[in-house]
Amino acid sequence: MQVSRILKTIIALFLISSSYAQQSTGRVSGKVITSDGNPASFINVIIKSTKFGTTTDFDGKYSLKNIPYGDYTLEFSLIGMQQKTINIQVNSLETKINDIQLDENQEQLNEVVIIAERLNQFAHKESEYVAKVPLKNSNNPQSYSVVTNALLKEQVNTDLASAFKSITGGGYVQSNDGNVSVFLRGFRSDVHLRNGGIAWVKAPIDPQNIERIELIKGPASLFYGANVNNIANFGGVVNKVTKQAYNGEKLDLGYITGSYDLNRATIDYNTVLNKEEGVFFRFNGAYNNEASFQDQGIIKEFMLAPSLTFELSDKLTIKANLEYNQSKRNLNFARGVSGALISDTVNSWDDLNWDFNTNYGTNEMAGYFSSLVSQINMNYKLSDTWTSKTNFTKASSFTDANYLRVVMGDVTTVNRFYLQLDPRETQNTHIQQDFLNVVEGSKVDNKFVAGISYLNNLDDTQRTGVWNAIDAVDTTNPVITGLTNDQFEANLADETKNKTITKFQTLGFYAFDAITINKQLTLTGGLRFDRFMSSNTISNGVEGTNGYNQNALSTKLGVAYNPFDDKASVFVNYMDGLNNNAPSDNGNGEIISWDPERAKQFEIGTKLDFFNGKLLSTISYYNINIDNDIIVDENGISSQTGETLSKGFEIDLIANPLPGLNIVAGYTKNNATLEKVSFSNQAVLGNSLSYTPETVWDFWLSYQALKGSAKGLGFGVGANHMSEIYNSTTNNFGSEAYTTVDATVFYKKDNYKVSVKADNIFDKEYYNGYGIPQKPFNFRVGLTYSLF
Repeated sequence: MQVSRILKTIIALFLISSSYAQQSTGRVSGKVITSDGNPASFINVIIKSTKFGTTTDFDGKYSLKNIPYGDYTLEFSLIGMQQKTINIQVNSLETKINDIQLDENQEQLNEVVIIAERLNQFAHKESEYVAKVPLKNSNNPQSYSVVTNALLKEQVNTDLASAFKSITGGGYVQSNDGNVSVFLRGFRSDVHLRNGGIAWVKAPIDPQNIERIELIKGPASLFYGANVNNIANFGGVVNKVTKQAYNGEKLDLGYITGSYDLNRATIDYNTVLNKEEGVFFRFNGAYNNEASFQDQGIIKEFMLAPSLTFELSDKLTIKANLEYNQSKRNLNFARGVSGALISDTVNSWDDLNWDFNTNYGTNEMAGYFSSLVSQINMNYKLSDTWTSKTNFTKASSFTDANYLRVVMGDVTTVNRFYLQLDPRETQNTHIQQDFLNVVEGSKVDNKFVAGISYLNNLDDTQRTGVWNAIDAVDTTNPVITGLTNDQFEANLADETKNKTITKFQTLGFYAFDAITINKQLTLTGGLRFDRFMSSNTISNGVEGTNGYNQNALSTKLGVAYNPFDDKASVFVNYMDGLNNNAPSDNGNGEIISWDPERAKQFEIGTKLDFFNGKLLSTISYYNINIDNDIIVDENGISSQTGETLSKGFEIDLIANPLPGLNIVAGYTKNNATLEKVSFSNQAVLGNSLSYTPETVWDFWLSYQALKGSAKGLGFGVGANHMSEIYNSTTNNFGSEAYTTVDATVFYKKDNYKVSVKADNIFDKEYYNGYGIPQKPFNFRVGLTYSLF
């Protein structure tokens, strides 16, 4: 009943504000060119003495919508260039401005744009994916963080896990399948969102095709439905934004070499196939070959990612892209330890008697992984205010590999096991259709989206048993027996290979509205109906009876108050998330159709933007309460009375105090605990969740000389800290806290850049949350060359 009232209120406000905002307004559009006739991109276009403004696109075009009738002064500017102003009169639905010519030529403009980007190159707070409507950061009542491509390049990243060093909101770890798991606000989310679409890939991914990484905080059920397969967990989602084809010419070549026989080559090529028809092509590729710092371990992989953009008309744009990753590498499953070894003096991986630099496996057991993701995005303007957005994503992955797991059995024995996937094939199809309405008035802005989402997911896994033991290692006489994949298969020849097929589908309908009054007060609200459909599991050709369907509603509400011209705003939000529960016996012989597990987040915070964008910050406090956990009482009866609580404080900071000096930093204090558990688990009440660090902080400081004899010379230095991470809710064993420091020196001139990067410069020996030893001191030397 309460949700129904909320939805009715949102719809009423939407209709009222839409009607109000459409009165006597028009659109102003035009093009900016340089003195040599080329399009002038990234030029600021504002209507003076108002809050209307935009920037020119790659073609130099701009458009300002819903401008009230009247006389105005239009200003064109960019940092480092003289301003140009013209007087205009808006008295019709469409006001077309003659081409505006700037005095600078294209070469001069390019240099100015580059300098402007350096002024705060790590800042990118606007996103079309966070709210699905174009809300400014200061008007968006939700926390989110962005890792830019400029930061990824400066840190000379060569793998996906390292790209998460500058996130705010939780810890990260390379997952057992070679992808990345991020523990946002206490809960695991894997990196399965791509340009807002779901691409469930259980295989390693190369970072070369990433434009930026977005971390959208809090339960994400409104746009992505109930959490399944760690796609949209209660702490937030991770969205990879990939590189897209654009109107321009570019060819960047890169090569990196370094420790452990690293050899990496990359290419980023963009061209105009047909300017008149608006057809652009881009290709990104990477080849990576690297050994391990341990005695065994290899990585051999490559990635291909072509994309096309079709600007077929002013109304219709289609973007199509494809990404193929292939990898041969050794993967380690989370390590284990015998409970008998754990004591007050033995409570971390560092306390065990094994060799940090020994892998305990063999290169001959390296696995094969591949993945293919294709996406099509179509934007069609239905009218001046309505736009249709269609997003189609199809993903598949293939695994034929053995995952090594080592377990410390006693003081001197390292037990070894392999989990064999032979093979594993995954597929998913995700279709989203959104209808977006944007009405910008002099007093009220209304931004509304309604959509439908359909996800079809398949996991076809064949494996031998669960854990298959091989020879243990005596640490007092450490003889590591070699093992090839053929030998391992021969040892398993008489065992049955279990083939399991699981399928599910989700169908969701959602609506979200954001109303901004006087550019200051923004009210947001959304509602989703979700239908989850799980098919019967098929095991070795036999279909089971465990399929079920479940319906659920989820909501998202928020208020942002922005009274100081985007310089400072305060916000509060409520969001809930869902996790499906399959029917089961309640312990009394009765099959119960359980309700979904539900997370409810309340968050309050502030967003700051001082000194003309030179200092950006989001500070927030959140409280996430999860109820409907299924727990068992002392009589063996199940009920949905379990609870988990996650609360914490976050701050991220992006600063540009001086020209060429950039700082990005983040701090998270999270307390995720078990509040109500099964009777047999009372001892863990109040304990922290597994793999969830309490304190995480990071920073990266970068300086580049922009003029003088040292122009182009720069350096960067940063650190990452993660507090103790428990490997179970008993909280008696895990990874010790660690802090690592990285640094880089680089020189950029004209069309080339040389970088030297050192990671873990103090040679810290440490383990990640899964107990896997991490790289000691290592360095990389990189060269990038722009042919054009």
